[in-house]
Amino acid sequence: MSIAVLALLAWLVLIVFAIVPKGLTLTDMAFLYFLIVIITITLFTILDVNLHLVPLTRSVEGSFAMYIDRFIVIPFHILLSVCLLNSHLKAKGKWILSLAIVSSLCAADRIYLWAGLITYHSWNEFYSAIMYGVFIVIGWCISRWFLGLEKGEFKST
Repeated sequence: MSIAVLALLAWLVLIVFAIVPKGLTLTDMAFLYFLIVIITITLFTILDVNLHLVPLTRSVEGSFAMYIDRFIVIPFHILLSVCLLNSHLKAKGKWILSLAIVSSLCAADRIYLWAGLITYHSWNEFYSAIMYGVFIVIGWCISRWFLGLEKGEFKST
């Protein structure tokens, strides 16, 4: 049941990602996707294995469902937000849409809690929202750095 719900959520995220106009090139998005995956997988592993703040279920189906979440749902949400922050929208609209994406990530966390995929120990949704917001800001800073490299802003003279 949980893998079907997460697969449906992943398809919805991918459809929205495909429809929304992006402010980055394919190379930029591929680079950012892999960096976001590395950062999120590392942090979620630390939160689960080392700190025991957000332990995962140990069932096989639950593990596959969380792999869908950690490799598709969360990175594409964050990548979509970074693409929106680098688009030609007004600043207010960019940040409102990013807050909506953080809200959807928090709603996805509620689904994981409901499905029994994760449990919170000394953790809550506010911490998750802050963590997702920090992920978005880090991804945005990395994208601005990467775009600066492409434009030749950091050449030594």
